[in-house]
Amino acid sequence: MALAVGTRLGPYVVETLIGAGGMGEVYRARDTRLERTVAIKILSEHIASDVDLRHRFEREARVISSLDHPHICALYDIGQQDGIDFLVMQYLEGETLARHLRNGPLPIDQTLRCAIEIADALDKAHRQGIVHRDLKPGNVMLTKSGAKLLDFGLARTGAGGRGRADGVTAAPTEQGLTDKGAILGTFEYMAPEQLEGKEADARTDIFAFGVVLHEMATGRKAFEGKSRASLIAAILERDPPSISSLQPLTPPALDRIVRKCLAKDPEERWQSAHDLMSELKWISETPAQAGGPVAVAAVVNDAGGSRRTSRVAWLAAAGFAAVAMLAALTLGALTYLRTAAEPPTMRSSVSLPEGWSLALLGGNISTAPLAVSPDGRRMAVVARSTDGKILLWIRALDTLAARPLTGTDGASSPFWSPDSRFLGFFADGKLKKIEVSGGPPITLCDAPNNLGGAWSSTGVIVFAPMSPTALQKVSESGGIPTPATVFGKGETLHWRPSFLPDGRHFLYRANTPGMPGPIYVTSLDSTDRTLLLNADSSNILYAQGHLLFLRERTLMAQAFDPRRLALTGEPVPIAEQIEIQATFPNGIFSASANGILAYQTGSGSKGSQLAWFDRGGKQIGVLGDQADYGDVELSPDRTRAAVTVVESPSRTRDIWVFDLARGLRTRLTFDPANDFAPVWSADGSRLVFDSIRNGAGGLFQKAASGTGGEESIPQAGAAAGGGPGGLRASSWSGDGRYLLHHNGGDLWTLPFVGDRKPTRIMQTPFLEFGGKFSPDGRWIAYISNESGRMEVYVAPFPNVSGKWQVSTAGGTLPRWRNDGREIFYLSPTNTLMAAEVSGQASGFKVGAVRPLFETRARISSRYPYDVSADGQRFLVNSDLQAAASSPITLVVNWTAGLKK
Repeated sequence: MALAVGTRLGPYVVETLIGAGGMGEVYRARDTRLERTVAIKILSEHIASDVDLRHRFEREARVISSLDHPHICALYDIGQQDGIDFLVMQYLEGETLARHLRNGPLPIDQTLRCAIEIADALDKAHRQGIVHRDLKPGNVMLTKSGAKLLDFGLARTGAGGRGRADGVTAAPTEQGLTDKGAILGTFEYMAPEQLEGKEADARTDIFAFGVVLHEMATGRKAFEGKSRASLIAAILERDPPSISSLQPLTPPALDRIVRKCLAKDPEERWQSAHDLMSELKWISETPAQAGGPVAVAAVVNDAGGSRRTSRVAWLAAAGFAAVAMLAALTLGALTYLRTAAEPPTMRSSVSLPEGWSLALLGGNISTAPLAVSPDGRRMAVVARSTDGKILLWIRALDTLAARPLTGTDGASSPFWSPDSRFLGFFADGKLKKIEVSGGPPITLCDAPNNLGGAWSSTGVIVFAPMSPTALQKVSESGGIPTPATVFGKGETLHWRPSFLPDGRHFLYRANTPGMPGPIYVTSLDSTDRTLLLNADSSNILYAQGHLLFLRERTLMAQAFDPRRLALTGEPVPIAEQIEIQATFPNGIFSASANGILAYQTGSGSKGSQLAWFDRGGKQIGVLGDQADYGDVELSPDRTRAAVTVVESPSRTRDIWVFDLARGLRTRLTFDPANDFAPVWSADGSRLVFDSIRNGAGGLFQKAASGTGGEESIPQAGAAAGGGPGGLRASSWSGDGRYLLHHNGGDLWTLPFVGDRKPTRIMQTPFLEFGGKFSPDGRWIAYISNESGRMEVYVAPFPNVSGKWQVSTAGGTLPRWRNDGREIFYLSPTNTLMAAEVSGQASGFKVGAVRPLFETRARISSRYPYDVSADGQRFLVNSDLQAAASSPITLVVNWTAGLKK
């Protein structure tokens, strides 16, 4: 029975329950004599009458009292009151190693430091003839003063320098590993001789120590099994994978130490914890060993300013020459490290697999195609093959080969779990995760588009499911997302979240219509937020005590205190000419928690080209020069094209009109605000467009000839009172009577006859937008996320009753053929699709749906393509940047340069 708060045990007053185990409960209490906080361990009532267990409890007290060591929890007192037997121990503030390992492996320096302290504690116990026999992460407490070894409740004493213990008998019962008559200890950490009921001694603890050390360094148990029988077989018969095979940057000598600890025969193990501790100290004090056999180092800046350059290829196909080069570079780097005061910054260039390039566009939104694992061991990239296939690839940074992850077709925006075991990513309108060591992807929830995700050490994923929505959060096990952020005034988009080390606070960018907004920090516990900075439209992340972000195309690092949530000092440039994505401008960079930085450089945005394609995807012509184009809208008679052009260097957007016969373009709008998303009137005489003026979005119209001024359309702007959908015109009916637009995530029409009062024609809990009138005005094709991902639907007009789904596996941006017999749309992989349709008085029918060709359409404000009247030619705003394949720069110890 649990003790109530305020219960007195002698001079000790119970404050709260802090844990429970096989032997009893542990409480935090107040020592009223010495005015200090203590931990009290009591014997559980249900076993208090068991003579053997009671003796075991008393033995623990005698054992602990004889051990005076800075890394062993101290025993202060022992007592009995009202039938309660209790121990009074040192109260430790911190967390158990087991709990800490839920977030992944320890950094190598912390692993070595903790291992040395545990070995030192074991050496003290063994020299006094005491064997712990239940060494495991749950019995190690991590505190500010170092590791503390707990719970000697299974300890045995005996003669001999090895602290030999009596044998144990019987097999474990179903009630638990520490039941009466059971093998004492915890299966995963038992030595073979324990499992076989043989004599246990200090070398038994050394085996368990090796298992714990393996888990500290890798974040994974050394021995695993689906049942007790398979686990026992693994311990008795098999060796675990080497640490370096799971964590390539591990010092090679650490593999040797663990391998010797885990020898099946006790005679083959380390024979004393003292020798083991000495070996660990040697590793920690040898700089040349600290980095392990990492396959980097192509530019090393030494004290004399000399430079040694080379490249490390990704593929094993590079052959013996690449291997020899790698060996030479590694040897040179290690030689340098032996003489350097501190590890230098090392740079290397790594190339993508042959025939693949970074997928800078994925599906219906831009992708962040590069992610370094938190432990700095691996790099994930989203790559596109020459035939348009998109896959996630994993590259261990000490190897020459990358491998694709099966089941990740169409993936985008990968992000790592804190323990570096899983990748989150977006595909098929879903948020998914996959274990990088193998296994199928697991769907977590719906995410119709991709605007980034981040994985907290608390087991929560924050992500941006689509635009326009605020950020959502969902359990790493999946479920129904809930809001993580709330829009501020005028905001239409929250995107690219990134967690801080505490696992609670995260960064994100907030955008207003057409404008990149500031970077905020908030937490999982509250929607309150703090403004940090404005950084163009860059993604942002925390690493090594700094925030990394872009200013123009320079990667900046600014010191940041994650406790105070405050920037300090001035930003420092650390890399130039960073490649960016054109649509949602993300810098191609990523960083680990331990000093690995990766980025791609390039010549900047190459803009796009308006190109004509036939139905087979063959390019048959171009329109105009290369430029930074956005929307594309052909006039009703197909003689002109209205396009959005991003002007340099101001980055403002304006509407231009192309004469298709002459290939010349004329500027239509000149306001300094952003003008975009043009829509032609039915007769081709006017253009309606969106504009951000006076800090708010609205609709304007102007004569297509460019004469006259611009007229505001206030009725449309007031339709829904703003809202998270923004305001977008999308189609003008063929009879010129209605303008179709969306506002607040609903579809509206604005009549140009009668009272001109806007009418909401579709209102659901879901998003509906991008509507297009059929040529005869009887149907509307539109986009909705009601299925959990974006799909194309058709509904009747003006009486919207019923609907028909057109797309089959996700789709956006529908357009009609001029005779109304086909609807075209883009799939999530940017493939142009064609659906046969027929609208009759009796209803609407959808026929065969066929892929036409893979595009490099630039996903912009609204529509990146249009179609000729007969449906045989397509004008596509094709992104020139999507084929980028420049090498990725890998930097080790990137913060060293900040200290100079």
